[in-house]
Amino acid sequence: MGELKLQQSRLDGRYDVLECLGRGSYAEIYVAKDNAAAEDGPITVVIKALNILLQETPDAELERTLVTNFQNEAVALDRVRHPNIISRLGHGTAIDLAGTTFHYIVLEYLPGGDLAALSRHHPLQIEKAVFYLEQVCSGLAHAHACGVIHRDIKPQNLLLTADRQLLKIADFGVARFEANEGAITRVGTNIYSAPEHNPLGQTGPLDPSSLSPRVEQLTPAADIYSLAKTTYSLLAGEAPRRFAHRPITEFPESIGEQYWSRSVLRVLEKATQDCAADRHQTVAAFWDDLSDAVMPPTRPLRLDEAVNRKPSSELNVEPEDLTQAPPRPRFDVARPPEIAYAGTATARRPKIVVPVNMLEQAAASPTAERQSARDIVRAFPDRSRNGKPARSLQRAKPAPRSRPFLVAVLLILSFAGMLLATHRYVTSNWNPIVSIPTVGDYFVVGREGVTTADVNLRGDPSAVNPVIGLAEFGSRVKVLSVDTNWYEVQVVKHGRPKNDPFAADRGWMNKKFVKLD
Repeated sequence: MGELKLQQSRLDGRYDVLECLGRGSYAEIYVAKDNAAAEDGPITVVIKALNILLQETPDAELERTLVTNFQNEAVALDRVRHPNIISRLGHGTAIDLAGTTFHYIVLEYLPGGDLAALSRHHPLQIEKAVFYLEQVCSGLAHAHACGVIHRDIKPQNLLLTADRQLLKIADFGVARFEANEGAITRVGTNIYSAPEHNPLGQTGPLDPSSLSPRVEQLTPAADIYSLAKTTYSLLAGEAPRRFAHRPITEFPESIGEQYWSRSVLRVLEKATQDCAADRHQTVAAFWDDLSDAVMPPTRPLRLDEAVNRKPSSELNVEPEDLTQAPPRPRFDVARPPEIAYAGTATARRPKIVVPVNMLEQAAASPTAERQSARDIVRAFPDRSRNGKPARSLQRAKPAPRSRPFLVAVLLILSFAGMLLATHRYVTSNWNPIVSIPTVGDYFVVGREGVTTADVNLRGDPSAVNPVIGLAEFGSRVKVLSVDTNWYEVQVVKHGRPKNDPFAADRGWMNKKFVKLD
């Protein structure tokens, strides 16, 4: 696989790529820090990069299709801006650290995970599932009102904020504009997508009417089919694999006895019919039926229900005040820069991704030919939101030339001082072998000490040998050799004047009478 080289790099002079969240068939998802974010804008963002080389080198037709779909996703996100739909924050074309040209769009970061992970091991309680499904219906109804059909609704594309209270629909990569926009193509995930998205997967009795040429048009009922399969997944805690390409007709035994199971099952069965005309035709109709199905068996009747007010009237279909959409992207087929931009003076060349640590080096060099971070941010078309200018990057100040020299001198002096102190300590106080029994005695030779009493000096290391001299109390002696408990010493200075001037100053004495320094 030809993965993009973007780790620990700065994209477009403003986005510091932190980590890769995952890779799909032809796209890579990264978390990045926006160094030029507006004061009221998000600092942490998601970079969705189109990488047509992830699987294998595509042909020209597939490459054009992938680029077109990537641009359509950006356009669709701008058309359906809504509190329950992920927002596009920017876009661009760049060259990664390995020289690969790629397109990317910048999206808001939703760290709360997706509904697939939330319901994978434990089915959601009916109240929690309805809480999230209402938000999905709000965003999806608004998208349909704007003429956009998602075509890939599934739990993995329903993302949550950090507190898991706000849900947003993501991944409009295969969205279709207008219901009558050409023939239907095979897209989406098999176990969630409507049968009209999988013409090769439909089987059944031969219908003579199918022999006549007919072009089936795409309608919002396709998204409602996927929404019903998603509802099953949230309530059952499992993917609807056993109902792939056919209606949902039963729940697992674990939830089959719930008070709402039969009524909800009737709603899901209708929404997953093979024929699009037999399903709910609008998200509002689906939500009305689902809201009625999950009502408790007995509860007080509210006034608004007494006048037949439908639950869909409370859906937040109209968008709230959001930040203005970034400029519309215009992506071309990603080719090597020397081919795609050769001889084109007016074409905007993709910016080269650089490692973060190289950016400061470039800013420190006054003769550098590459653009500084400040210039790159100013040139970026999405540098402001809500009319407020974005914070620009600060240029790194060049370090004084004398600083490295002073640092080197200080390090050398410190190291020399450590060596000198270590030498003095070792030569005067430290000898690890002295502490080893029978070995330490061999290392007292040459040391000096003071006698603790008047000690007789003998010619050999034995008390039976004749006395040949005297080391008075307080005499300073130097050890010449060792024999068990005896030291051969040389009297360096007597503790008091000698009584016998002809007595020897060198001889053996018991070492217990010597206190070594």
